[in-house]
Amino acid sequence: MFVLSWIKFFRGYVYVHLTGYATERFLNLCGSRNILIWNLKPTEDGYYFYISVDGYRSLKPILKKTKTKARILKKYGVPFQLFRYRKHKVFAAGIAVSAVLLFYCSGFVWNIEVKGNSYLSEETILTFLQNENAGFGVPKRNIDCEELEEKLRSAYSEVIWTSVKVYGTKMTVELQENLLPEEEYEAKDDTPEDIVAKKDGVIASMVTRTGTPLVTADMEVKKGDILVSGRAEILNDDGEVAEYIYPGADADIIAEVNFYYEDEINISYQDKIKTGRAKKDYGIRFFDYHLKNPIFRQDYEQFDLTEHASQLHFTDNFYLPVYFETYLYEECQTEKKTYSKTEAAAIAQSRFEQYLANLEEKGIQILEKNVMIEKADQKYVVTGTVDAYESIVSYQPTEILEITSEERQQPNESD
Repeated sequence: MFVLSWIKFFRGYVYVHLTGYATERFLNLCGSRNILIWNLKPTEDGYYFYISVDGYRSLKPILKKTKTKARILKKYGVPFQLFRYRKHKVFAAGIAVSAVLLFYCSGFVWNIEVKGNSYLSEETILTFLQNENAGFGVPKRNIDCEELEEKLRSAYSEVIWTSVKVYGTKMTVELQENLLPEEEYEAKDDTPEDIVAKKDGVIASMVTRTGTPLVTADMEVKKGDILVSGRAEILNDDGEVAEYIYPGADADIIAEVNFYYEDEINISYQDKIKTGRAKKDYGIRFFDYHLKNPIFRQDYEQFDLTEHASQLHFTDNFYLPVYFETYLYEECQTEKKTYSKTEAAAIAQSRFEQYLANLEEKGIQILEKNVMIEKADQKYVVTGTVDAYESIVSYQPTEILEITSEERQQPNESD
């Protein structure tokens, strides 16, 4: 609807009062000839409606046939504006310069939207695009969408699908990330690998698909211990090693691990109190150039500043490097206060719950938690432990062993 409104405005339209003998027949003939009218309103002697300039010019034979009259009440749009200011050369020149600037700016990317990201932050993606010369302000002709998609997948192992599209002056980057733990989607080459423990723990469960398991459930392991070897032995009839094969290790291994938690909360803090007084200012930013109100003054000694920027755009996909900025200055005063132990405990509990939530987002299953808070000097110290189930799988290259020719040819003792 927004685009259609702009098209109507640029082409021009009029507000008409229709009167006469056969107004209903007039409307039917307009419909049969595909002449668009809108916002039709009946009156005692006819109808009011809007119609484009081209449509109005084609009404003459219909008006004659239906013995009706159409009187223009108002005129809207660029053609009428240009006619009104036809003698103002500076205005006409400004219109021409603006048109040239719009055409020039349409060849660049002025807005980037990132969708589907979870692990990767939007700032990470934007930095990557900037390093690849495909960021904000880059000419659209220099952007190869397919190449960017491939580079994104190569640069970030979490990304399993990408789509980069450019419409108008807007680039849309859509991602799909693998939400499984890192070891399950970590890219492998043909080099055989062992599974080693990435931290200390007690094996809770283990499912081996390939490789030789070296530990079992309920065994305590240390960081760096080999859990599943990527090497397997082929034995001869005498039970001796005849050959080594290297299928690589693949297993799901969950261990009970321990996390140590520590936090500190200062007893005293500065409480910021707003007085209720506020001032608002406005400005315009073009690229990195800020144009602020030169007569604006604020005399607050202490204040909170909230900034909001709205980028100029004509459609959902046509953005320009122009921002309308709003600055809100709110006067405030600071007062030194101290936390009671109850207040500190509430803050500590909130932080600890956020810590547990972050662990669970990583696929870690919480088993038991135990924390305590103590006062030490001018702060409260929070310490504790968290027992949890976590995948402790990590990888390292398998050591390659060879059977010597002497071992291969060594005769059996029975011979």
